[in-house]
Amino acid sequence: MIDPMEVPRFAGIPTFMRMEHTYELEDVDADVAVLGVPYDDATTYRPGARFGPRAVRQASTLLKPYNPVTDTDLREFAIVDHDDAPVVPGYTETTFEEIEDRVDYVFENGASPAIIGGDHSTTLPVLRAVADEYGPVSLVQFDAHSDLWTEYFGKNHNHGTTVHYAIEEGLIDPETSIRIGDRGGLYGREDIDRVENSGIKYYTTDEFGENSIDEIRTAVQERVEGAAFATIDIDVVDPAFAPGTGTPMPGGLTSREILGLTRTLHGLDLVGFDLVEVSPPYDDQSNSTAVLAASIFFEALCALVAAIDEK
Repeated sequence: MIDPMEVPRFAGIPTFMRMEHTYELEDVDADVAVLGVPYDDATTYRPGARFGPRAVRQASTLLKPYNPVTDTDLREFAIVDHDDAPVVPGYTETTFEEIEDRVDYVFENGASPAIIGGDHSTTLPVLRAVADEYGPVSLVQFDAHSDLWTEYFGKNHNHGTTVHYAIEEGLIDPETSIRIGDRGGLYGREDIDRVENSGIKYYTTDEFGENSIDEIRTAVQERVEGAAFATIDIDVVDPAFAPGTGTPMPGGLTSREILGLTRTLHGLDLVGFDLVEVSPPYDDQSNSTAVLAASIFFEALCALVAAIDEK
């Protein structure tokens, strides 16, 4: 990690937090590999998340390595920027294979994946690799949408079907999984049935507002068992704070709330996480979404290294 007192934050190549960049992990002995997944061909409304990894990396140059809230110093861990997965524009299934292979490679070299998407479809191949390593895991999902659709326009995979197929393929255990952030209109009452029948415990945004962060933290800790993977869709945040996303949904979390919510990942056996759906073309002139996403990623990264430290 480059010292900003030696090289200004606006200088140099913008890897995540200006960490060491490497395509090869064999000789690095990394604890965490930050991996970009610049793919958005599975979006159903506004594209642009393919530029998310680049924008979040750029915004991350503002971050500092020590987290005073959780007493975590990232400099105590070997974290590298592992570049981007080799996506194939226009070919979702092929891209999924490439993503799964790259995350398998991260695990094979003893590192944990910290992933910047990309649309939310890309979480499915990541979970396939996670399940290869750990078996079915607990999923912690921060999201305005359930992502439990079975298809879209007669096709299996888009950014709204991820969790459905993760359950169907046995990649996650619904009975130890939890989602926070559901809100907005649905296509019909059957969407509610689909959510309730999934087995995943969930809190709507209204229910989140009725509970304190401590109560939500307790709910997460009581629900999640064993190895856990966290997926954070930036649209869980209200578009007033994060306008740069493909399917904005008013009535979401504030920036303060999402940062506090992300800290609830501490204490879990976290084996990886991703942050998805940052769409820079729809961000404001100050890149508010990317800046917030980088801070959320930082909080999740602190939880991940804390879990590694416990092992």
